[in-house]
Amino acid sequence: MKIQTLIHTALTAEAKPITGYFALVCKSKIPFNIYENDTTALIVSGIGAAKTKEALTLAFRLFSPHTAINIGIAGCADKNVQIGSFFCATHKNLSVPYAPLSSHKSAVKSGEGITSLLADQEGEAFLENVPDNVEKYIFKVVSDHLDARIPTKAEVSALLQKTLPLWSIYV
Repeated sequence: MKIQTLIHTALTAEAKPITGYFALVCKSKIPFNIYENDTTALIVSGIGAAKTKEALTLAFRLFSPHTAINIGIAGCADKNVQIGSFFCATHKNLSVPYAPLSSHKSAVKSGEGITSLLADQEGEAFLENVPDNVEKYIFKVVSDHLDARIPTKAEVSALLQKTLPLWSIYV
């Protein structure tokens, strides 16, 4: 199927505000939740690099997008950066501020040893598994300061809802 944009999230809570905003309809729940409209598809992979790779492999078998966007939450190593701050980790010249991102095998519970501003579990796998001929964007909203506190599903959805006007122009 020919679509313009593929959106990837790790969590259903991240996807929820996006499906409403773009009027995406659930087309599949197995092996991944996939939502679509005429121009856009969204796939929810689950957390981690292996799930991201598996989901993107399926998505690129199903769709031929021109643009791929990974959107989700990330921990931030700088406690001075407010929860809810929004960044792009792939482009420096957008209307969204740039911040470097590093991906990790498990949730980072301390900023110790983190050399990038942002940390997640899917960003690098996203970049590695999107074909070179597809425009790639990674957008992250700060959900925590790399501590033990895990944001609730409602908090994650609310954080993502606020970012939609900032990145939807790239869809």
